[in-house]
Amino acid sequence: MPIDPATHVQVFRVDLPPEQAAQMLDDPAALETALGVVPARDRLQLIDPSVLAGIGLANYLAEGEGIAPEALAPDKTRLDQVRAPVLLLLPGATPVGEPVTPVAPLTHLGDYPLVATRGAEGRIETDSARGQQAAPPPEEPAAPNEKRQSGMVAMVALAVALLIALIMVIVAA
Repeated sequence: MPIDPATHVQVFRVDLPPEQAAQMLDDPAALETALGVVPARDRLQLIDPSVLAGIGLANYLAEGEGIAPEALAPDKTRLDQVRAPVLLLLPGATPVGEPVTPVAPLTHLGDYPLVATRGAEGRIETDSARGQQAAPPPEEPAAPNEKRQSGMVAMVALAVALLIALIMVIVAA
């Protein structure tokens, strides 16, 4: 039965050392040869199962990628034993209607549906949903009226000018 590449994650073992697997991921021609189709590069993930110690590939796929755990259950043991790099084709990685036909160095491990998501029903009433409102910024002190300041400067200048004129009149007399 063909899968819908828009709703399934396709999982492949890459029978190459991690460095060569990463190089293959960077080479569009090698990817097309190995998959039989041109994938969308932003919808690919290369995983090194050795970094999943204690978690396991199956749990990573369920928890990290959102694959339905019941779909992984029959293959859990086999997936957790994989030690070679793993290539994930995330939903939308391949065009609909173009089947993936993997060849060496890829080995198909399975196609797994994502968990169907449900939207929230009604309002979410939790502290994290409400968020934290930051305290309003402190108000800046009101700037003095600039017109008033310029008027005061003019009055002082006028007073000084009158004082100088008065002194000149007194000295001249």
